[in-house]
Amino acid sequence: MKVSVITAVFSNQAIIHDAINSVLSQKNVEIEYSIVDGGSNDGTVEMILSYGDRISKFISEPDDGVYFALNKGIAMATGDIIALLHSDDFYAHPYVLSQVVEAFQDTDCDAVYSNLYYVKGSNTNKIVRLWDSGLYKLTDFYLGWMPPHPAFFAKREVYLKYGSFNTKLKSAADYELMLRLIFKHNIKLQYIPKFFVKMRTGGASNRSILNRIKANIEDRRAWQINNLSPKWYTLLLKPLVKLFQYRFFSYFRPDNS
Repeated sequence: MKVSVITAVFSNQAIIHDAINSVLSQKNVEIEYSIVDGGSNDGTVEMILSYGDRISKFISEPDDGVYFALNKGIAMATGDIIALLHSDDFYAHPYVLSQVVEAFQDTDCDAVYSNLYYVKGSNTNKIVRLWDSGLYKLTDFYLGWMPPHPAFFAKREVYLKYGSFNTKLKSAADYELMLRLIFKHNIKLQYIPKFFVKMRTGGASNRSILNRIKANIEDRRAWQINNLSPKWYTLLLKPLVKLFQYRFFSYFRPDNS
């Protein structure tokens, strides 16, 4: 099975090489790697071009944000499986994608998800906390659950059937996608209880109380768009449930490969 990995980027010359190198170092797997740039002029484009034909597809043009860029990448993907890796993030070890492919081959699933390390931006060997997704149950979305979408791998046919990111949303577009695919359409999931992605800390929706309120409003829209009704407590629990999904670390531990 071929994996189409898509990275969206805008003006991130300083660290995008971590994402690129982690993809290109994957072993025992066929990869189509696409990078969609939003029209950077900080050296990002030159950095990407320096990899030559090791990057399968590259677009650089102005867009309206990360979810527009990811949708472009999904639209031009030809692989059996689609993986989304932001330019701030990188795979934890060289066997991530081969283990993902193995899970698809061994089970009758539509998507695979795993866990995620949060690491310090200044020292990516320093693990700040762990996003431990846990085994999904149908009622979990009512409790505010979702998997980390950089550690979510779906068959391309899932996107063809149910659509990609809803760009009417900003901070909640990833939440809406998970809600639509997993909860509304009940795609078949396979959980791999390992840590496959390292993400630098600093998500925009959690930087202030105002941003958290805006994100909560968008979370509600995600349910409305899909003609779904959350429980009265669902959107109150969503930011709180992360305390249960997150495990906090103050030291480096080896990758769980």
